[in-house]
Order: sequence, then C-alpha cells, then structure tokens
Amino acid sequence: MHNHKPIFFVFAGNNGSGKSTLRSLIIDKLGVDINIDPDAIARRFDPENPEDKRVSAGKEVIKSVNKYIEEGKDFSIETTLAGKNAIKQMRIAKEMGYEITMFYVALSNVSQNIERVAMRVKNGGHHIPTEDIIRRNRTSFKHLYEYTYLIDNLVLIDNSEDDGGEIVLEINNGKITFETTNLPNGPYLFKINIERIKVKPIF
Repeated sequence: MHNHKPIFFVFAGNNGSGKSTLRSLIIDKLGVDINIDPDAIARRFDPENPEDKRVSAGKEVIKSVNKYIEEGKDFSIETTLAGKNAIKQMRIAKEMGYEITMFYVALSNVSQNIERVAMRVKNGGHHIPTEDIIRRNRTSFKHLYEYTYLIDNLVLIDNSEDDGGEIVLEINNGKITFETTNLPNGPYLFKINIERIKVKPIF
C-alpha cells in the first residue's frame, strides 16, 4: 500500500482536444506508470473500426480501474467525460480515499474538435462521426459542471492554439486558485457556473 494518499489522474476533454498528447507530455513528471486509455483499448479490439468496440472497451476500463483502486495504486485514465463511467469511477475512488486530479483540455469551439479529428484521420487515425463529437462536447462540459465537487484538483487547459496548451483556470479543494485574464469560451462558460457547481472563488 502507499504511504500517501493515492491519486486518480483524469485526462478529460472532447475528441480532438489533445488530451492524449498532454498526457504523454506530463505523465513522467507526475510519476504515474499506469494509464488507461479507452480509445487505445478499442483500437486493440478492432483497429479498423474502434468506435464499434466502445462498449467492450468501456467494460475493460471498468475492470482495470476497479483493480487499481482495490490495490491503492496511482493511475490515470483518459475520457471524453461525455458518459457516466468515469464519474462513477471517480466517486468510488473518492470513497476509497483517493485524491482526484483532473486535467480538462478544451478548444475554443466544437468546430476545432471536428477539424482536428479530420486531420488525425488524414494522418492514419480513426474516424469519429461529427454528430458524436458535437454531442460529446455538450455533455462533457455538462458533466464537468455537475461533478466538479468530486475533483480535488482541477486544471483547465485551453489547447486552441497550435503552439501548445495554456492553463486558464485552476480549482483546488473547491476554490479558484488561478484564472487567466481572458478565459476562452469553454472555460468561461464553466466559470460563470461557479455558483451552480458549488465552487467558491478566493477573493
């Protein structure tokens, strides 16, 4: 067992936001060896049509997460946050004494997500239907609003520019500890829901 509070790292954001790239850039600094990526699992099941294996991949993710929580290990997952599985897992982890740290990667608008997924397809990546990207964009932010209370440390990253992401908002233990002067649209909409999600800013 750990002699410290185990940490559940969540890399969240809609398809094409860049969460996998972010994870690959910072995971060594976090000191986490275990990462659960539903997309990678789905591709392992069916390299040609991974979207058809989302349910099977989801079941595999649940099994892996439950195993690592039971063992008290630090680990990370990647999720669009559009479904409820990751939220259920965060809730279980909290009950088991985990600290939840989320890096949420956002773009300026859903059109950027669609464009970046299309570019990824041109480079050999898998296709995701446009209607799924639009739907996930809406439900992903909705779930972020509703379940922020489960997250101990939240870092919102604007990845709209091609030269890398920028931290635009940080919330630690229910209080805003950092915010950029001009929040982009997605994080701005998140911030104006502060009262609704029961997060109190520091003044």
